Amino acid sequence: KSVYAPDALPIDILVFDMQDVGSRYFTYASTLFYCMQACAKKGIALCVLDSPNPIGGAVQGNVSKPEMASFIGLTQVPIRHGMTLGELARLYNGEYHLGCELHVVELDGWKRDMFFDETGLPFIKPSPNLPSMDAITVYNGTCLFAGTNVSEGRGTTTPFTTVGAPYINPVHLAERMNALAL
Repeated sequence: KSVYAPDALPIDILVFDMQDVGSRYFTYASTLFYCMQACAKKGIALCVLDSPNPIGGAVQGNVSKPEMASFIGLTQVPIRHGMTLGELARLYNGEYHLGCELHVVELDGWKRDMFFDETGLPFIKPSPNLPSMDAITVYNGTCLFAGTNVSEGRGTTTPFTTVGAPYINPVHLAERMNALAL
């Protein structure tokens, strides 16, 4: 019996049903990792209801150093990891030796080259700051500004699709960016 819930029934299985966005920064992957650790410690099975990676299976970006681990980058995966949460759960269980009794309900019909809008499924925003596929698509790149004095648009009507700061000269910035021939 728990001090906090003395009449609570024991948990036999924890069901994890979250829509990830395919980014190391997005905290649902870290939440999954911590759930897996807790389930392993308590002997509770975990069932992950897998869902499409909305930005496909491409892998891009660096892998952070272990000493830099935080809730927005807990594990050693690239920024754009290219996996579903079910695949991440299997990776975590193996690479981090979590010992979680893991069950993954597999996806049906999703292919690695598909973006979410190609699945035919209804879009439900995974976060107030990710209200659209446009925001999710650019999140991995514009979220890099989060640790700077440049805003990546959080709190606006166009989060992550707009980047700026009051001191930026837009004409000068555009000239410099265009000169890079990106």
